[in-house]
Amino acid sequence: MTWLLYIFYGLVIGLAIGSGFARRRHRQNYGEAILAQTISRHFNRPHLLLNNVTLPTAGGTTQIDHVLVADTGIFVIEAKHYTGWIFGDPQARQWTQTIYRTKFRFQNPIHQNYGHVKTLEALFNLPEDQFYSVVVFTGQAEFKSDFGPNVIQLADLIPFLSADRPVVFDERKMAYIIGRIEMKRERRSLETDEYHLNHLRSQIAEKGIEP
Repeated sequence: MTWLLYIFYGLVIGLAIGSGFARRRHRQNYGEAILAQTISRHFNRPHLLLNNVTLPTAGGTTQIDHVLVADTGIFVIEAKHYTGWIFGDPQARQWTQTIYRTKFRFQNPIHQNYGHVKTLEALFNLPEDQFYSVVVFTGQAEFKSDFGPNVIQLADLIPFLSADRPVVFDERKMAYIIGRIEMKRERRSLETDEYHLNHLRSQIAEKGIEP
């Protein structure tokens, strides 16, 4: 009977973890949808937007929430639909979300998005200063630390994207960039999402942090 109990407990734990991932993914999808809608409605510069871009890497895959190719550069956007107080150091491995004295750790999204930017840079022969990393909190989060100019609230997204920058791409170049990303990205499917999710789970298990 002992081994049956181990199996039972394993199933219970597995279901709990899976349910937690599902809730976080639903919450994150909502935040990503709001962000994409904000860009579609309010960003007036020439641009093309890709959502949920999964690209192969040496260690598996990386999933980028949004890639915005504008005439002023390539904006790599990480969306976080969080509430509560957000604490952290831009250089630290983890940040903290606090809701009514309950604390949750999560991966530093600046570090997370750095990997996304580097994956995209490897697809092109373009200067690094044409890529912009930005982390956008789409929920009712309140920053309790100084995260720097590239970590912003949703209300600050359009001003950030519309800031005065030199024009570096014409429409032809923008179409080429989008086409190359589309060519390299993994086909969007349940299998792709599950593969990325399993890869993410293994990383979380190793580091002991929230996704």
